Amino acid sequence: MYRFQMKLGIAKWTAPALALALIGISGGMSHAQAPSGMRLVWSDEFTGASSSAAPYSGTWKYDTGAGGWGNNELETYVSSLANAHMIWDGTGTDSQALQIEPQQDGNGHWYSARINTSGRHSFGPYGYFETRCKFPNAGKGYWPAFWFLGNNIGSVGWPACGEIDVAEEINGQWENHQSLHMPGWDPTLITSPNSSTTTYHNYGVNWQPGYCTFYVDGKQTGTFSRGGGGNWVFDNQTVFMILNCAIGGNWPGNPDGSTHPNGNFDIDYVRQYEY
Repeated sequence: MYRFQMKLGIAKWTAPALALALIGISGGMSHAQAPSGMRLVWSDEFTGASSSAAPYSGTWKYDTGAGGWGNNELETYVSSLANAHMIWDGTGTDSQALQIEPQQDGNGHWYSARINTSGRHSFGPYGYFETRCKFPNAGKGYWPAFWFLGNNIGSVGWPACGEIDVAEEINGQWENHQSLHMPGWDPTLITSPNSSTTTYHNYGVNWQPGYCTFYVDGKQTGTFSRGGGGNWVFDNQTVFMILNCAIGGNWPGNPDGSTHPNGNFDIDYVRQYEY
């Protein structure tokens, strides 16, 4: 499930919340699912000066281009507001969300967005990371994801850098995939949250020395530990965060007659907690 390394891009201003004091306790914290005893240390609530604002450029940059991204994917990633923008959403915790929207032009070519924090905001080692999002469920070929790669990918490559996949859906199957990728081991958990494009769900991982425990809506879905297989590369590592929606490729497969353009991957927030 590796998606190729980032390229430089551009972004416009919106204000992320960087601490509990900045986002407040009412509303924005009502859906927190972090394990007991942890405190919020960073978040992006995806609120902006207007509903058409782009992700905050102090935190996020765009991967751009085509070329398959190591998986023979169909989309071209662009830095267009049409494909990554804030929306008003009354079902979110604060009435705003980031929307990543794949679009298909008249020639059948797909465009989408992929943003990451590499070089702008680093995470870890360790912590609980969570997104509250809703998947597009727009048919075969869609692949929305919230995930992490090791900051050392440029020197050691993949999978030696490690990959943590917290929220992924393919082909509109209502199934969430939570995975680790490392040399010699690619363990995956699959769960089925309620099937509704109007319902947000919380997806998290508690990454600690020697293990990663995954969560959906505050409930543990499983734990992978050092010694379970392969070469564990996640201790004393730092990572960067990625949000994207790919289209097609070797996995999950290309769109077909069931696929709808303009399926929306909506992200209410992303948060980091620590003990």
